[in-house]
Amino acid sequence: MTSAPHATALLEEWLGLAAVVPGDRLFRTRRLAGPARLDLRVGLRETDGAPCLVVSPGAAGAGISSFETGGLRLSRVADPGGVLLVLSLEEPARRELFAAVCSDCLRAVMRGEDEADDDLLGVFAARLSAWRAFLRDQIGALSRSEMIGIIGELLLFGQLTDIGADALATWRAPDDGLHDFEMAGDSIEVKTSLGGARQFHVSTLDQLDDAGLTSLHVAHVRLIESPDGETLADIADRIETQLDSERARGAFRNALLRRGLAPGTDDDAGPRVRLAGTDFYAVRDGFPRLRRGEVALGIAEATYELEVRALAEFQADGTAVLSRFGGGQ
Repeated sequence: MTSAPHATALLEEWLGLAAVVPGDRLFRTRRLAGPARLDLRVGLRETDGAPCLVVSPGAAGAGISSFETGGLRLSRVADPGGVLLVLSLEEPARRELFAAVCSDCLRAVMRGEDEADDDLLGVFAARLSAWRAFLRDQIGALSRSEMIGIIGELLLFGQLTDIGADALATWRAPDDGLHDFEMAGDSIEVKTSLGGARQFHVSTLDQLDDAGLTSLHVAHVRLIESPDGETLADIADRIETQLDSERARGAFRNALLRRGLAPGTDDDAGPRVRLAGTDFYAVRDGFPRLRRGEVALGIAEATYELEVRALAEFQADGTAVLSRFGGGQ
């Protein structure tokens, strides 16, 4: 098994290429030791010396979209040997970030090769797409409240996995879904509270609108802080180890990245928590909420807080709610 080069090693590779005499090609490149089944090279663009990661995709690369975000650009470049996919650094100040992204994408490909995945280009493209989403939405480190929200989603993810449901296929939050989990018209919106909080936040007029859905439930995940509890990174690692294939684990890592959790996040970052319980509420007629079609004309958007004690009559059986998402237990 060949390990993927660390970001520091990639920075050294680019420095080494800078000492090579320029040629008549668009890029100075050096093939990496791995993967064996996908031509991946570190490179420098001759015109300006920008560091690059260069892929020879063959015909399969036609479906991969170009983009530019966060100081990185993925472009399709004609070359005498065929079309190349080139990931390039366009903002020199982000050189270390670029090296980290490249190293992480290479690691994903190497994992895929170790597991005999027959679509390494697809593995590379999926990981890069997750980084694209992360960099597009990134405005800094996750806040404490954001971490708590993701913890709640992952704990519900784990509950779905425990009953044999395909939680990964139903988790919509990483792709900016209106509701956190959805399958065939059944949706769950996760609201997470820490400690004695008895309210939860509703962020849009559409979030508790069940129009067009077979069912909509709120899952209120109640957490308590505990020195022997788990952090966000702990929970993510635990769930990853429970998935039964490298393809599923890779898809989960990509979903986490799209959701805002970067690889290498400090294991001790954020609160240490234990699950106190999960309560489910059916969103139906009479449920206290604001909906777009019911507010006064001119109100474009609204956020508000809901009192949990006002939801007692809407409480639902958690087992029945989760069973809507499949599973055989």
